Amino acid sequence: MESEDVSSLKLPRIATKRGGAVSPSLANFSGGSLAAAEPEEPVSPCGQMFCQPNMNCYILCILGFKNPINLPEFRKTMEETLVKHKRFHSVMKKNAKGTDVWVPTEVDIDAHIFEPSGFSKEDFAAPHFVKNYIADLATAPSMSFSRPLWECHVLNGTSGHAAAHMVLLMHHSLGDGTSLMSLLLASTRRVEHPDMLPSIPSKQKKQTAALHTFLLSSLWKNFLIAWNTLIGLAYLFATVLWLKDSDTKIKGHAGEGMAQKSVMFASINLDDMRLVKEALNGTINDVLMGIVGAGLHRYLESHYRDTRKVEGVTQIHGTMQNGAVNHRKNTSKLNCLRIRATVLINNRPSPGLQELASMMDGGSQSPWGNRLGSLIFPIPLKYYSDPLDRIRAAKKTSDRMKASLEGAFTYYSGAFLMSITGPVLPTRIVEQLTLRTTLAVSNVPGPMEPVMFGGNPIVDIYAFTTGAPQSLSVFFQSYAGKASLVALTSRDLIPDPDTLCHYMVDALQEMKRAVLLLRQDSK
Repeated sequence: MESEDVSSLKLPRIATKRGGAVSPSLANFSGGSLAAAEPEEPVSPCGQMFCQPNMNCYILCILGFKNPINLPEFRKTMEETLVKHKRFHSVMKKNAKGTDVWVPTEVDIDAHIFEPSGFSKEDFAAPHFVKNYIADLATAPSMSFSRPLWECHVLNGTSGHAAAHMVLLMHHSLGDGTSLMSLLLASTRRVEHPDMLPSIPSKQKKQTAALHTFLLSSLWKNFLIAWNTLIGLAYLFATVLWLKDSDTKIKGHAGEGMAQKSVMFASINLDDMRLVKEALNGTINDVLMGIVGAGLHRYLESHYRDTRKVEGVTQIHGTMQNGAVNHRKNTSKLNCLRIRATVLINNRPSPGLQELASMMDGGSQSPWGNRLGSLIFPIPLKYYSDPLDRIRAAKKTSDRMKASLEGAFTYYSGAFLMSITGPVLPTRIVEQLTLRTTLAVSNVPGPMEPVMFGGNPIVDIYAFTTGAPQSLSVFFQSYAGKASLVALTSRDLIPDPDTLCHYMVDALQEMKRAVLLLRQDSK
């Protein structure tokens, strides 16, 4: 993977493209009387938190298209799909009781769709234009709350296998990432079957056991859930109060949410991940956390090695023996580091694609809103002679978290606290949680087959969240048998996300070779 200079193309501030606020009374919404027919709804507790200045988060979804985007047709498709969803034609206001609510309004579609001006064809075709544009958009000033909190940027004539890109920027108060991705996919259709919705991965149902086995297993399961929940909550409270991650090169500080960003996309072989997970009876998430840990281990090891060279520690006669000593010192230091990831989980199942598609065709509006809980996942960072042991360590942690109510407790306790104190205190607690951890990791599954939006085939899908006070976020996205890693970093702390992604991709290959070797030995 070649190193890429994210600063090679200077972009103007994205805020210049947004213009002024649109008055709802003067707007035009092609959806007819939808706005007038819908009642106002309260903003969810998580939605209120995401509106606070110190936790002002946005979700960016990037679609790469096979063909150039026809703007008039694209506007029409948006009006017939996403804009019909209640969150995409509502504004946030306070009612007579002082409560934040979603109020339906009319939408001027032209005020939400932008085609950047001031760039030449050569600019659009530059190798890193899309990544630089997205990185700049990730730290653009906040949207105006006087209109629906979303906007779409159309980039035609981009380089690579995608002839155009659409960047959908949505405020996190509109919904959680999984629900918003499902809503977007409900607006697409399969390339080979244009009248069919895409399919997304689903969990396999477990077989029902005999009654006596079920009762015994239920007692043990309930005991484990109670125990794991207590352990998880104690760990969570300790993190909020005093327990923080080691101060490393990648550890961010307050204010990182609006720091200048670098972004890197890396392709990863989904079949290789399936091969590894099946060999260890794990999940894609287990493999993901394993390769994140391996990538961070190599990245920090390289940093400490380079630092010691600069300090002259490795310049003792330049012997191989001293190199081995320094390697052991670096490994010992990495083994002592505490690096953890904040993981958000959805406590309400996302509506199905058929339900969302029906809703956008005029059906009833399903329940909606952020119901996110928090988990703290220790990254398996230490040195492992067997690369598969790193995934086994991640699986052990994830199995404990699955048998726990920690995620549900964090949501409901936060909602209860917010109902008493308002959003400021709960937001401060969540901010402390993210500041005391190092990174965020997310996995959003995409469609299993190629899809198209408005008749234009989609070749790439990327999604990530920005605005949290962390210097590193890693996002995993699957699409049509392929997978991608997105690394979003603070440019001053981690200026080379391409190197980090390279280490993660290499780690998966090492794990794959270990699985194949294991199979050979078992024959």
